[in-house]
Amino acid sequence: MNMKKFLCIGVVLLIAATAVYAQDFSSPSLSGPIEVSDGELRQFVTALQDVEAVQQVVQSEMIAALDDHEISVERFNELYQAQHDPSFDITTPASQEEQDRFALAERDLQGIQQEGQAEMLSAVAEGGLDVERFNQIYVALTQDPNLQQRIQRMLQ
Repeated sequence: MNMKKFLCIGVVLLIAATAVYAQDFSSPSLSGPIEVSDGELRQFVTALQDVEAVQQVVQSEMIAALDDHEISVERFNELYQAQHDPSFDITTPASQEEQDRFALAERDLQGIQQEGQAEMLSAVAEGGLDVERFNQIYVALTQDPNLQQRIQRMLQ
């Protein structure tokens, strides 16, 4: 993965953390392993692949939007963090012109993220799962090695 895409993931996560996941993709906590049938796991894998495809498109669109506003991913991330974290020490303060470009870029990125969120929600629904169940399986996947192995076998 090239550096621009990696850093753009940070942008996506910063924006999505409050926009997307606070709404429909909230992370449920699990008290133990959950039961997931093979059919449901296939639905999950299909939906996850579709969600990842949407995320790739969103990342590309976000990079293009930043390029359109002549602001690098690195600088956008720095300005974003400085704006949202008062304790963050910015290396170079932004000029008024750069602040204006940043504000326009941030607005565009939020619009791209909102469209992406709607597409991700559709991908999950079209895969046959509701968002809550998708999230339960996703969280379980991060915690359950057996579930990880089952998914790896399906992907082979």
